[in-house]
Amino acid sequence: MTVILELTLISTEGLNNYTSCLNPTIRPFITLTKFPPTTTTTPITAWDNNMFRVSLDPTFFSEASSCLYLQLFIKRRIMGQAQLGWCFIPASDVGFLTSESVRYLSYRLRGSDGSRRHVIINISVRLEISTALSTNMDTCHTVIGIPVTAIRRA
Repeated sequence: MTVILELTLISTEGLNNYTSCLNPTIRPFITLTKFPPTTTTTPITAWDNNMFRVSLDPTFFSEASSCLYLQLFIKRRIMGQAQLGWCFIPASDVGFLTSESVRYLSYRLRGSDGSRRHVIINISVRLEISTALSTNMDTCHTVIGIPVTAIRRA
């Protein structure tokens, strides 16, 4: 039995603080990693649009230290890639949802030094229980997502 977690990126808030005259537009993207990493190679993710599909063992939800590690990066024209922040999504925040039900979560990102940043990421999660693995899933443990939509305040 496999549990498939669908994580959808809804929006981000606070990205305006990272624009400047040298970098007027930013292109954010995320990475998502299962923590703690497993010793066996298990197909864990595939994504399309703003959605990640993560294959999890049912024991993921029973271990207190289980979580997903989300990192937000931006690509800047002049200075290259930079990490804006990270957060842990504990298994207890997701819990076991009933089929087709959705949970909405928001996380304030932390900087590389652990300090609180002004960026907030809004996501939704949904669980599916599958008896066979999908053939369209990758066999990597870290994935890089597509740009997220920023909410711009006037």
